[in-house]
Amino acid sequence: MNARQLILQILGAFDRNRGAFERIVDTMLWNARLDRRDKRFVFEIAYGIIRRRLTLDYMIDRLLASGSLRKNEVLRRILQIGLYQLMYLDRVPDHAAVNESVKLAKVEPETKKLSGVVNGVLRRVIADHRAVALPGPETDLSERLSIEYSHPRWMIERWLRNFGLARTKQLLSFNNEKPDIYLRRRVRNLPRQQFEAEVRSICDPAAGYLNLYYRLKKNIVPENIHAIRQGLCTVQAPSSGWVVALMEAEKGEKILDICSSPGGKTALLSELVGDSGSVCASDGRWSRIKMCDDTVRRMRLNNVYLLVNDGRFPPFSGVFDKVLLDAPCSATGVLHRYPDARWTRKPEDIKELAALQRSLLESAARLVGPGGTIVYSTCSIEPEENEEQVASFLKDHPEFVHSGCPEGIPQMFINASGFLAITSFSHGIDGMFGARLKRIT
Repeated sequence: MNARQLILQILGAFDRNRGAFERIVDTMLWNARLDRRDKRFVFEIAYGIIRRRLTLDYMIDRLLASGSLRKNEVLRRILQIGLYQLMYLDRVPDHAAVNESVKLAKVEPETKKLSGVVNGVLRRVIADHRAVALPGPETDLSERLSIEYSHPRWMIERWLRNFGLARTKQLLSFNNEKPDIYLRRRVRNLPRQQFEAEVRSICDPAAGYLNLYYRLKKNIVPENIHAIRQGLCTVQAPSSGWVVALMEAEKGEKILDICSSPGGKTALLSELVGDSGSVCASDGRWSRIKMCDDTVRRMRLNNVYLLVNDGRFPPFSGVFDKVLLDAPCSATGVLHRYPDARWTRKPEDIKELAALQRSLLESAARLVGPGGTIVYSTCSIEPEENEEQVASFLKDHPEFVHSGCPEGIPQMFINASGFLAITSFSHGIDGMFGARLKRIT
């Protein structure tokens, strides 16, 4: 199986099992007999097509002559692969994109007799990149933005209401970019100069919380980095570091990290509290706790205790100095990292997730005593999951107050209400919300 055949299989598996795209890609790449270069090609094309899917389908529907052709799902996926290379990938020559797509059509049973269609459609786009015009300004605004930026209309309408046109377009554009990858340097037993000497050729200078974050230069594959395998660093976005900054973790503290997978925040908290402190990392599924375990072992951390547990029903109460609740959410702040979420999320999910978040907050409230702190965070940009969630909790819990952000967090990341509020349209990095809630009685 070559790279393009594998992409075709990945797209088909996603259509049959929406909501599992990352697992599908990881599993199929793991089992594939491809070299690293081809695997990166598969990863880039598969994720790129999911990002641009609505735009590509809009074009395909107008380039195919008949309804029967438009209903051929394999033909559609082959055209998505070819069109994506022609429109969004510079390094593949046009003739190669066409020839490989035609070859792909010839070996698939559903498209053996349609290779000429594939050839004709792709060559028409090469001859005139405007062969299919996007909707003009007279079209309904949200529909036009939906097709141009490949996002569901309901998301766009929501963001237009909440953020206005200019910020919405910035957000949509950011979501269609390939995400930057960052390394977070280990804090303990690793001089900064030593680490920077190790990664100077592959990373930009330090930034973020405690200057722990280094952006990888383009075309560097994390799994090939010696420093990661040796536990000198881990992959983590800077926005997550500012959530940890809200905790103000101190030596000797006992901390609970609810919903801790994949373990990046757990690992940083573990280093900050030191050997005299401890971190209990909890998550509801073994597969997710296994991800935390992998991170903790690789980083050689000895003060982390793993627990498979539904955070709504903890087996203890009132025993932690601080609790981090990085709650399950709509992930609308990180759609550039999880492009499939734009197609699997539904408007009603936000209400359902808000209910789950509230249940987890109620649980967290029982796990800290007077003087204890809860940090509530999401990677959502939706007010129902963020500001409104916190306001509702504080109204029902007068024993808690919002205690604002520590001095070390840059003012540009703090909104008028004193919450951590990082957005791609304002800061150009992953969207993240955080609130520090202190128990006073």
